[in-house]
Amino acid sequence: MMMHTTNRIQLGVLGADDSLAIIQEVAKTYEELELIPIVYWEEDEIPDQIAPYLSRAQMWLFSGQVPYSIARQQFQLDRPMFYTRHSGEGLYKALLYWVHEHGLKVSDISFDTLSPDVVATFLADVGISSTVHLKHYNGVIRSEELVNYHKSLWETGVTRASITCLRSAHLQLEKLGLPSMHLTPTHSEVRQVLENIIQTHELLQSRDAQVVVQLLAMNSAQIATSATDYDATVQRYARYVHGSTQKLGASQWMVYATRGAIEEITHNFSRRPNLPFLADIEAQITVGIGIGTTVLAAEERAHFALNEASSLGAGQWVCVLENNHVISPLSSDEDTLSYPLSHGDYEDLSHAISLSALTLTKLASVLDKQGSTRLTAHELAKHLHILPRSARRILLTLEAHGLATVVGEETPYQRGRPRKIYDIRLE
Repeated sequence: MMMHTTNRIQLGVLGADDSLAIIQEVAKTYEELELIPIVYWEEDEIPDQIAPYLSRAQMWLFSGQVPYSIARQQFQLDRPMFYTRHSGEGLYKALLYWVHEHGLKVSDISFDTLSPDVVATFLADVGISSTVHLKHYNGVIRSEELVNYHKSLWETGVTRASITCLRSAHLQLEKLGLPSMHLTPTHSEVRQVLENIIQTHELLQSRDAQVVVQLLAMNSAQIATSATDYDATVQRYARYVHGSTQKLGASQWMVYATRGAIEEITHNFSRRPNLPFLADIEAQITVGIGIGTTVLAAEERAHFALNEASSLGAGQWVCVLENNHVISPLSSDEDTLSYPLSHGDYEDLSHAISLSALTLTKLASVLDKQGSTRLTAHELAKHLHILPRSARRILLTLEAHGLATVVGEETPYQRGRPRKIYDIRLE
């Protein structure tokens, strides 16, 4: 048994038996790691399997997105979590077996879990044009659903074999007599995630007291760039800020980096980074930045920031500082609004009128920023990054409840109707 060494990373590793064996084999070459191996056979076992090791493991690695997603749902782990991802590498091995041993074509095989972009890129690389039977999903899925998918294609004669990324589904398919293979992570895929884990640990140990987490989401509907190109861009960004990455889904990534690096490229959290390699896809990157004294606190703030950035539209960046102050969006000193994450001061007022406490908090911050209780719908729309008609609805609601009064009008420089000036009193 490996002796415990205090300066080594205590890495909890939960996975299927075959995937866990590969991870353990690769991890032997990393002196920085001390593994806490945990094998599981059924997804329902995962919470009970993890629970005894929650206080011991400093970081976690899961053999696939399903156990990773289950752990995230069941536990709010205040430490980084990673999982092995399937790239096109593993497909070479699996397809070579089916082609060489059984003479099958790609269209004879059903797949699951893999990203459609990963499969498409793989086929393009090897010059194959073929129908692909693929069940892709994000997060948690029950093995029975995957078994039924592969089984229905096989029983109707559409396919002759299956490749699954879930070991429990593979074992069930074998019991049914359906030719099946479990797609395990390759050595290089495991090596990449282990190096990411080590780098993340070093980052967290090197900073003074704060953790910075960024969530990056790509809007693939508005750009023809493939997921592979997205991955490359995010990896390059992470290297630029001396950080590390973990992919959370088909189009979302988590980046750990030092506060100093992010402060520098965002001009103290006031502007989006002006980086040449982001220019082509800048409008498709939406980013939430969270800062905290723990990983969990930083992640929670990053999730709020990403939701806020998404509400403003693709390409926006929002930050939540360690004091729970929101900076939204990162654009320029003139356009950026800073407001508290907590909306407790306006909860009662929100219940009395049809405006959210968040909207009222932002409105109060706008008034405080400009040093006046008076503004027009046009000014409010600009500050909140919303449409003028939405700003007018807010002001009309306030007026109906006696919280805003029309005190004058201003004539715009260009043609148009005079704009009403409202005096707002939220107290």
